[in-house]
Amino acid sequence: MAGKTKNIEDAIMKSILDVFKEDALKFFGIKSKIITAARTESKNLQIDTSFMDYTFLLDDNSFLHLEFQTTNRKSDLSRFLAYDAVLYYKENRPVNTIVVYSSNVKKAETNINIGSIKYSVSAFYMNDLNGDVKYEYLKHKIQAGDILNSDDLLSLVFLPIMNSTEDKNERILESIKLAKEIKNKKNQMNCLALLYAFAEKFSDGSNMDKIKEVFGMTELGRLLREEGKEEGKKEGRREELIRTSTKLLTKKFGILPDDIRTKIENSDTTILEIIVDEILDFKKLEDIYKYLK
Repeated sequence: MAGKTKNIEDAIMKSILDVFKEDALKFFGIKSKIITAARTESKNLQIDTSFMDYTFLLDDNSFLHLEFQTTNRKSDLSRFLAYDAVLYYKENRPVNTIVVYSSNVKKAETNINIGSIKYSVSAFYMNDLNGDVKYEYLKHKIQAGDILNSDDLLSLVFLPIMNSTEDKNERILESIKLAKEIKNKKNQMNCLALLYAFAEKFSDGSNMDKIKEVFGMTELGRLLREEGKEEGKKEGRREELIRTSTKLLTKKFGILPDDIRTKIENSDTTILEIIVDEILDFKKLEDIYKYLK
């Protein structure tokens, strides 16, 4: 399951870059262009970033931090401030944050003053966009086989969080079904990946099974299932090698110290295969350390 989740995250990040890196940032009134996603810069931050959305390095050497929110809480601003401050400290580059609010938020706090630090973000309100009009426009364009531009692709992805008379969960399903009809496979895959990301973030938990069912019938869903199966096979092979190496080492040298067991369990398939092949040549248990990190 972990492998499949990783595959979905990778597909989503690639899709974000494909869609955002051209001129689609104009959707939010930004003139700069994205160079790359800043995942490597954020993964080692010593704060809780589990709810942090997307961070990009722009061509003006600054970071763009995008957050997608359904709530308007002071604590959200505090969290964004913490993330931006640590990112600036680690990278010494300006960080600008845009908070994209779903249609249920019509006005939000954008400033926080904690004494010596005055912090502000830019707010973009999806409530200002008519999702019903956009949906009908995109539906007509897609069914007519017309080419979608970058603004169309972003509009399709953001449909579920625009102002609409439709229930948000139904609009997510409608958007996924609409994306399935896109003739250009690359655009179709990108839209589906991003719609899945927004579905996980914005849909009610009780509706995710239905959304996953619809998503699973798409081309992207099929590819991710196949990748998930391959990851499962690899993980199964690694678990088998862990058991084999542990069993053989125990038989040869007796009960293994906890640190060796832990290192074996954290080793990759290649290292484990080498260990299994070399066990017969080990003179003493300590010989294994040349293979373990």
